[in-house]
Amino acid sequence: MKKVILSGIIVIFLISNVYSMDVTHPILRKGSDLDRYAHDLIVMLLKKAGVDVKMISLKNDANQSRKVALMKRGKLDIDWYGVDKDLEKELIPIRFPIFKGLLGHRIFITNKNFAKNEIPKIKSKQDLAKHVMLQGKGWGDVAILRSGGFKVKEVGAYETIFKWINMAREGSLFPRAVVEPYGEVEARKASLTNLVIDDQIMVIYRFGMFYFVSPKKPELAKALKDSFKMAQEDGSFDEYFASNDYIQSVLKQSKMATRKYVFTIDNPNLTPETANIPSEYWLDLKKVSDIIK
Repeated sequence: MKKVILSGIIVIFLISNVYSMDVTHPILRKGSDLDRYAHDLIVMLLKKAGVDVKMISLKNDANQSRKVALMKRGKLDIDWYGVDKDLEKELIPIRFPIFKGLLGHRIFITNKNFAKNEIPKIKSKQDLAKHVMLQGKGWGDVAILRSGGFKVKEVGAYETIFKWINMAREGSLFPRAVVEPYGEVEARKASLTNLVIDDQIMVIYRFGMFYFVSPKKPELAKALKDSFKMAQEDGSFDEYFASNDYIQSVLKQSKMATRKYVFTIDNPNLTPETANIPSEYWLDLKKVSDIIK
């Protein structure tokens, strides 16, 4: 009888600690596994925090500047972006890299001639630094790569970069996060037949994707921060990451664990708070083979 009463008390306690919350988020981009991963992780984390969450999609699509403005006004509760000093001041950053820093693992789109004749000569960071890398104008990666000792040419239009790499104009190396290049090259294979993805070299720097929360929704920020800590400590975040089909595909396709030449550089653009995120929150390249199923 005592066990029944005790069980009832526990159930009542758990129910009393569950509360409801509506969370407005951006429209998930069609076919975006990245967006689906980020969306489902929010649900998992809030459930862990005892929140009965109702996810509400923003009715209209918008660019990043527009979405940030909406968050400042409380019309949008959450979004996910690469770490950014300004955003960390304007919004509430949840300083847990949701992809364990995969965005800072850079591999290269190049062309067939460069892959055949030049890539085999690159065996050190100094060798890599002899060649020009192409990046979009104003991209945050430009300053990071330059501070790491690399030559970077900024190109005005995103689509132009692929065309220039294809024809080896101005440069033959286009650094991309491991989650990006395979779909990009596949989508252009009919028109840009010279594009290939190198499978030997990788440049790593700390660059995470955070959740950013509206200043009007501090209760959401607190719930996410608390649940992230719990998920890190009990291993459920690592389990979510490793069991996700999208992550498995990225780790296998990029051959991260078997790349021959891996060069690490600093990211001077991190805030002190972000730079001091514990190392266990970032992907350990030595453990990638253990994650792949």
